[in-house]
This record gives sequence, C-alpha cells and structure tokens, in this order.
Amino acid sequence: MPADRRCPVVLAGLLFLACALALPAAAPPDFEVVTTIPKEAAIDAAGTRQAAAVWPEMIQGARRTLDIAEFYMAGEEGEALAPVVEAVLAAGRRGVRVRILSDAGMARTYPEVLATFKGRPGIEARLFDWRKLTGGILHAKYFVVDNRDAYVGSQNFDWRSLSHIHETGLRIRSPHFAEALSRIFEQDWAFNGGDARAYEPKGTLPDLRFSDDARLVASPPGFNPPGVGSALEALVSIVDGARRRVFVQLLSYSAEGPKQGGGRFGIIDQALRRAAGRGVKVSLLVSDWNLRPPALAGLKDLARVPNIEVRFAVIPPARRGFIPYARVIHSKVMRVDDDLCWVGTSNWGYDYFFESRNVEVILKRPDIAKVLDALFLSLWNGPYVHRLNPDKDYAPPRISD
Repeated sequence: MPADRRCPVVLAGLLFLACALALPAAAPPDFEVVTTIPKEAAIDAAGTRQAAAVWPEMIQGARRTLDIAEFYMAGEEGEALAPVVEAVLAAGRRGVRVRILSDAGMARTYPEVLATFKGRPGIEARLFDWRKLTGGILHAKYFVVDNRDAYVGSQNFDWRSLSHIHETGLRIRSPHFAEALSRIFEQDWAFNGGDARAYEPKGTLPDLRFSDDARLVASPPGFNPPGVGSALEALVSIVDGARRRVFVQLLSYSAEGPKQGGGRFGIIDQALRRAAGRGVKVSLLVSDWNLRPPALAGLKDLARVPNIEVRFAVIPPARRGFIPYARVIHSKVMRVDDDLCWVGTSNWGYDYFFESRNVEVILKRPDIAKVLDALFLSLWNGPYVHRLNPDKDYAPPRISD
C-alpha cells in the first residue's frame, strides 16, 4: 500500500486505540436533597434524609482528605452535632488530612468546638478573615471528602442547625463539583494562611467547565477560581429567564445597600419586579427574623407589586423552651418554572454577594425540583406561614437571650 494511503489508516487506528485506552467519561453528578426539619414542627420532609444522619456518613467515608469551610462551629453536649464532631476527630486519627476553615469573628463568639479540634491528630484549623479585602465573612457552609463527595447547604456547623432550624442542602457525589469547591477552599485557605497572592489566577490549572444543567457559582466574583461564575449574575439571569413561576425561600431578604455608604441594593429587587411585570408568579417566603427595619420596608414594597406575594414563617418554640438563634427557616432555595433549582448559602442582600464568601448550586433536574417544591409548599401552605400585609406594623421576634 502506498505511504499516502497507509498514513490515514494508521492514524485512524492510533486514534481508535487512544480512545479505547482513555479514561471513561465522568459520570454525571449525583445530587441528594438533605434537610433539617425542626423537631416537633408539622413540616413535611418530602422523603429527604436529615443532615444529622448524612454528615457523619460522609465524614466516616473519608480516606484521604476532608476539607471543611463553615461560618462557625457551635456544639452542645448530647445534641446532634456531637456525632459529627466525633466523626471528624476519628477521621484525623485514622490518617485523613482534615483542614477546617471558620470565620474569625464567629470563632470569638463560639470558640469551644474549634478548641476541641485544636492539636488533634491529622487536624489543622485556620480562621477566615477578609477584613483586609472586603470586610466580609466566611458565610459559606460546605465540605469536601476525598475530592469526590461534597456537601453544600444552609446548615451551619451548629447543633441547632441539625435539630431546631429549617435547612436545605445538597450532597453531591461528583469529582468535578468537588474539584470546584476544593479550588475555592484552597484559595481561601492559602490567603488566610498568609499568602497575599492566593487569588491571582493559577495558569497551571485547567479551566473548570460546567454543563448548563449543573454548575457551581460563588461570591464575591473577584475571588472565584476561573470557571466558577458570579452568583449574583447567575441569579439575575435565572429570574430574567423565568416564564411562569419563581418560588424563593430565605432567612432574609434586603434591598438595602452597603452598610458603609447606604443607598439601595436594587439588582435582585428589579429582577423580581421585571418577572412579575411579564406575568410570572413570584412567591417569596422569609423568616420572621426579617420583620425588622430597614429590611421590612423593602419586603412591604415588594408585597405591593402585582404577581408578587410575600409570606413569612413563624416556627413555634420547642417544648424544651426558648432556644437562642433557633426555631426559624434558614434555607436558601429558589425554584423557577419546571426544573430549575438553586440551593446555596446566601441570603439575598448586598453583603452576601459583594463582601462575603458564599457558594451556590444551580441545577436543571426535575427529580430535585419535585423534592424542593414539596418542601417549599409544605411550609407555604402550612400552619406556620402568614401573608405579609404591607399596611401592617410588625414587631420583630425574640432571637437571642
């Protein structure tokens, strides 16, 4: 056979061999909705497992690495966080490299659990301090196991978040999502270890690429690794693309501008109004903690807009009596149209998107949408939720001692 005829055949054969020897395509991410339903509350869990069961299971499965980023850590003897703390300690003892990143300001408020981890085998902790950069905090709540299994959600590393607060998160079995979260963690870990150049682009890393059906976004955008988009930009785009309905559940919603300088944070507010103006039904559910100035004024303004309904949830006290910073809805979830889902760590206010570290997961998954709808509607139509009257005065609830 002439050489000019052989070469294409040989090249085709080599290409076939290379494809045959290549690693198989990565499996699509596996997502599981994980919740906390407050004890003694008449709220449907929609068939979900509780974080108090899922977290120890994930941590006990760690073999090499466990990276934990949490706003704060607060335990109480005999409560649901205790097995999680023990699982982390056990991971360190069996040789897992455990790294814990927690907010510096909150570490002063809740030092006890961090002190439990200090000096233990295999465990290193650092405090997150962005006063030098944005004045913001580590508000994200996520952890990554062995670069294959990850958790993102509204639960803080707090015994109350596992027993007495309405929370929603996602367990994500996906090396790709784990890698994206790990890159965020590595940057934050390095900066808070003294590396002033931690947020400069790293040219040696391949770009992260997500499908339209499942992606990670984060805040603030200037401190995200390449491939992880702006959460605020994505949120507005999603609302602008809504055609029939937008359901939102948050601890708090605010149209107030930055604390320093004031003004108005109208980006999300305007997107919701645009959606309502084209006939989209917007349902916004917030906690009763949100019924205080100045945020209450923005809620009342929204409630006056046709096609926008604002409700607030009042979770009754536990039988044991008043629990500070508990008995509240704390989930950060949005559902749009048939299958678009948003599960994350941000309340909707200026500082969450421009100053503080937060992460969010965006999915187009009918199965996840069905679960999130059931969770939302159980609250929305349940005994603890009330329609916000824009002409009524509200007294803020007791939150702390």
